[in-house]
Amino acid sequence: MNPNTEPLPPVSGGSLTELRDLLNVTDESWASIVPWLVTGLIPEIPRPLLLLTGEHCSGKSVTARMLANLLDPAVVPFGRLPHNDDAWRAAEAASVAVFDNVTRIPAETSDRLCHAVTGGTTVRRALYTDTPVPTEEPSRAVILAGTLVPEELRGDLVDRTVVVELQRITAPRPESELWEAFTEARPRILGALLDLLVAVLGKLPALREKADRGEIPAHRLVDHALVIVALEEAVPTRNA
Repeated sequence: MNPNTEPLPPVSGGSLTELRDLLNVTDESWASIVPWLVTGLIPEIPRPLLLLTGEHCSGKSVTARMLANLLDPAVVPFGRLPHNDDAWRAAEAASVAVFDNVTRIPAETSDRLCHAVTGGTTVRRALYTDTPVPTEEPSRAVILAGTLVPEELRGDLVDRTVVVELQRITAPRPESELWEAFTEARPRILGALLDLLVAVLGKLPALREKADRGEIPAHRLVDHALVIVALEEAVPTRNA
């Protein structure tokens, strides 16, 4: 987080409903966004990529920036996907990477994104040498906003992606008004999100034991799948 950033601290007694009222999402989309946000607050586990897709004027960019802001208020969207190693290194240094106006994902970029969301060991050349040095890199929260559809993604990336489709907004609110409302509500929204996180963390140990015994279906991103189950147990109606 940028040390010059001074976000308002979370406060108790809030509700995620305040966030939902600012987003152009359906019940189905909201049920995907909440566990993605909770998983994004657990840095030691792989987090799925969030793909916000939809036609023009569906609120993709604003939604991406608001969700990223809840995980790290210092995040600055990177714009389009990186096309060289230097740009990728800058993106990989961020706790949350937001890429906008995404229309296609080349194969090499797909591999980079898979690694970004799951983390793992990367072999890089040591400075001023030809010596390869293995480096352990953490998982990062990644958001793509654009006109992609799941069918255009490679299978390995699809397995690591939460897809949220936004519909065209027929009566848009001024963006300045949305951000003013978000800024005012953010401490309460974050407080409600942290309450959910506490509930989930309390349930994860028992759920991991069930997963180890095969009582919960296997999933490529098992930790995120367990967060979903924990939320369903903690908040059965998922209204938060």
